[in-house]
Amino acid sequence: MYKVGLIGLGKIAGMAWGDPDDPHPYNHAGGLRDAKKVQLAAVADLSGPAREGFREKWEKVFPDTRYYDQPAAMLKAEALDVVAVCVRGPYHFALMQEVIAAAPKVIFLEKPPTCSLQEMDEIVAAAKEKNVVITVSYSRHWSPHVLRLQELARQGLIGQVETVVGYTGHGILSFASHTTDLICQFAGYCPTAVYARGFIENEAPEGYEPEPTLHGMFIEFENGVRGVHIGRDGEHGGFYCDVFGSEGYLRAGIYTPPFARDKAGKPIDLASHDMPPNASVFTVAYDQIADTFDGGPLPHCTGEDWIAINEIGFAAVESVLTNQRILLPNQNRARKIFANG
Repeated sequence: MYKVGLIGLGKIAGMAWGDPDDPHPYNHAGGLRDAKKVQLAAVADLSGPAREGFREKWEKVFPDTRYYDQPAAMLKAEALDVVAVCVRGPYHFALMQEVIAAAPKVIFLEKPPTCSLQEMDEIVAAAKEKNVVITVSYSRHWSPHVLRLQELARQGLIGQVETVVGYTGHGILSFASHTTDLICQFAGYCPTAVYARGFIENEAPEGYEPEPTLHGMFIEFENGVRGVHIGRDGEHGGFYCDVFGSEGYLRAGIYTPPFARDKAGKPIDLASHDMPPNASVFTVAYDQIADTFDGGPLPHCTGEDWIAINEIGFAAVESVLTNQRILLPNQNRARKIFANG
């Protein structure tokens, strides 16, 4: 079994969106409960109440997990294959430097990955030097139904993908980025330009600019696909997308039943296309990471893919603030946004 360490024991680590008895918990601990090849070896948090709260909730599932009050102590004492960074966005940059120096095989980094593109450039370069893989947790990406629909679209189920429309707004980097990634799952990870509209509704601490809320965004792709980010929930809720192809249409999302129709408007029987059972998205993600160790491909949301999503996000911020269409890669690498998701 490959060893995982969690840093930061807040909501997404295991304190919200799922309990030990839930069938498909939406958090790291819940996903690790059912993962086939990894185990939760250790956790770290500066807060004593956070550690005790996590222990009280998850100890029956992970009785042998070791607890640390400092990430550095955990990284020094444990031979970890995967380190999941689950602290808030503004703490990512300093902590990532520390984790990269420890050289685990994979860092599973919660979104938003960085508060500036300059920070992104630095951690990418440091990870490359240490041969460390960074996978970013745009977690809704790993919904089993969404992954299967992604495969079917690439196999031509609806012909050539022409337009992808995604729904869900709020903070461009901290929240809407899930749907930005969903658009790219079907459009491709080859963005070339962004035009976005949004508004500022929060203040930011000294040294940061506030994160805009997304109103809407157009994404241009090198392959000619059109991406549209509505920036709000649609007819079927949020975190889903409508995919329009030359030979049909499909709807994909973590909370939305999968649906497809052919060019004539006739529903496609997706049950005949091996739709998988549901599972925790974190279980699927950790299984992909473990498969990499066994000679499989890199996990989704790794390398150039998560970099593309972060580039789109910061280009959207830049576009909102300047009212300009932004070519990628974004030339303003220094703008520092309080991306606190």
